[in-house]
Amino acid sequence: MSAYMRQRRRRDPVAALLERARERAARLGLPFNLRRRDVVVPPVCPVLGVPLAAGSERSSGSPSLDRIRPAQGYVRGNVRVISDRANRLKGACTQEQAKERARSAPPSRRPDLERIAAYIEREELLAEVRRKAALGGRAGAEWEKVAIFLDKAFVAADWLRKDQKT
Repeated sequence: MSAYMRQRRRRDPVAALLERARERAARLGLPFNLRRRDVVVPPVCPVLGVPLAAGSERSSGSPSLDRIRPAQGYVRGNVRVISDRANRLKGACTQEQAKERARSAPPSRRPDLERIAAYIEREELLAEVRRKAALGGRAGAEWEKVAIFLDKAFVAADWLRKDQKT
């Protein structure tokens, strides 16, 4: 059975992420309304810039579904696929908690924790822009353009960081 599940995760990582998220949501009493198109597995973790490797044993580079604002659950606009390590480091931290953890961390762990704080900050900014876009009208349409731009800029920054690591 474990070999079958490993092949399934490798063949269709989105289905595996959705299935586990649905189970966690039910267990934790959280909302869940995700569809396949809501979950995109990037080749690189948008937080730490490490390659994501689906289908093998759980590792720090395994794709993991992050609830950006944990209390809101697994709903559209509140999830992003990041590495398992980034998700475990983030936990349910707020931006301030993440910054404090980074300040007090040993020097070897500080860079990753600073990236976590920056990730939380940019996701909060994007969420605020999306809230304004949802207001509709002419202003909402302009905010939607800003949201699309920011989302693309964040992805470009992730690729840039990956290129700098190699």
